[in-house]
Amino acid sequence: MRKLSIALILLSFLGLNAQADVSVGLKLSSAEMNAQGSETQNSGALVTQQERSADFEVASLFAEKSVELGAIDLALGLEVIPFTAEIAKIGGGTGFDFTASVGNLTTAYIQPMLLSRGAASLYVKAGYANADLEISNISRQATASATTDSASTDAAQSRDLEGPMYGVGIQVEMGNFVDAIRIEMTRHDFDNISYTNSNNKILKADTEMDTFSLGIVKSF
Repeated sequence: MRKLSIALILLSFLGLNAQADVSVGLKLSSAEMNAQGSETQNSGALVTQQERSADFEVASLFAEKSVELGAIDLALGLEVIPFTAEIAKIGGGTGFDFTASVGNLTTAYIQPMLLSRGAASLYVKAGYANADLEISNISRQATASATTDSASTDAAQSRDLEGPMYGVGIQVEMGNFVDAIRIEMTRHDFDNISYTNSNNKILKADTEMDTFSLGIVKSF
């Protein structure tokens, strides 16, 4: 969250020092979240590894400040996705199982326009995101062959999930009530998180989210 706050301060500073217009918008996205979980000994030896994914649809709100820096048309933005997505039972029943939930995703980003042809413009975007992660229903089944391996159930764990976002899109200028529409693809590549369970084994989770979005923009 500290990195996201620094990014927001930087974006605000840049926007206040240039001629700026403000836009707000709404996006509807089809998203796929992938989570890979692994369990290792303290020595680093891998015990088991599982991967799961979930598909869902979300709506998000964004606000942008458009600035002209020389010949570059640049948008400084903040997007909020007030949702919770759940990936259930990451595990196979013979090792560890857990449920991962990600919510309240907030992303600060920059978005330069690269190429314009008529009413259409190609843009890229990059930023940094923060979300709430909860790992629950954490359990491990003992294996029949391991005398030192015992079953366990751990309490839910909450973490801040952070990482970079990057994407590409096309904006088409419209008119009347809607000033523009956007078609966009993005990826959130979140940092790994880990904790040590009651069996003194290290559980790690690596989460990514890909989205395909259709958005509308209103400028002021």
